[in-house]
Amino acid sequence: MSVPLSAVVLTQNNAPILARCLKSLSFADEIIVVDAQSLDDSARVARASGARVVERAWSGFADQRRFGLAQARHPWVFVCDSDEEVTPELARAIAAAVATPAQASPLGYRVRRHNQFLGRWMDFGPWARDTQLRLFRADSVQVTDVPVHESYSVDGRVATLAGFLNHYTHATISESIQRLNRYTTLEARDRAGRRRVRALDPLVLPAGVFFKYYVRKGCWRAGVEGFLLASITAMYRAVLYMKTRSIQHAQAR
Repeated sequence: MSVPLSAVVLTQNNAPILARCLKSLSFADEIIVVDAQSLDDSARVARASGARVVERAWSGFADQRRFGLAQARHPWVFVCDSDEEVTPELARAIAAAVATPAQASPLGYRVRRHNQFLGRWMDFGPWARDTQLRLFRADSVQVTDVPVHESYSVDGRVATLAGFLNHYTHATISESIQRLNRYTTLEARDRAGRRRVRALDPLVLPAGVFFKYYVRKGCWRAGVEGFLLASITAMYRAVLYMKTRSIQHAQAR
């Protein structure tokens, strides 16, 4: 018996990994895939997995997520990214939460993510304590309006579900660098109108980020992958400051 729930997935050129995600959502009564006009077989893979596909030009992370939520037919919505997979334990916890009487139920639920980096599960460092608000009532949720790292929020009680959401992210160094380049460009445009980036910020501040991740938060315990995660996080900050500073200089001219 399917759970009276709408599962929403955004996708764009994710055909190789999409089937795994959608298979893990098969417990949901409705699966909606918002496809940003993919050039690969993403839409075909989604339909073959039983999802309802809505094709829409990419309009930014936050706006695309709001659009996806608006397509849901059920009061409860679970959002999942194409590189994620719901474990059986989490699926059972979601079903139990949706079945809870409304008067006794929180408005939203956080899930714990089990994150991979370069094929290794990151059981140490900040990624080991990652929780995300992913299950909520559709009439109570808002999407933060930021260019990247958008999130969901509800104005009410939130609980945490049992089980994990597996996150197969940063599968290769190449993918990690491509994501860094894309996200820093978007974030720099948003940050340019805020605090002025000083000349030494791209050099000094990323060093602090590396120390925080690698030493204080324990990435050193994850071996080579932990070192690379701390390094790429610091590199992200350096590139972000450089791009923001470049935009600010151009605006000043």
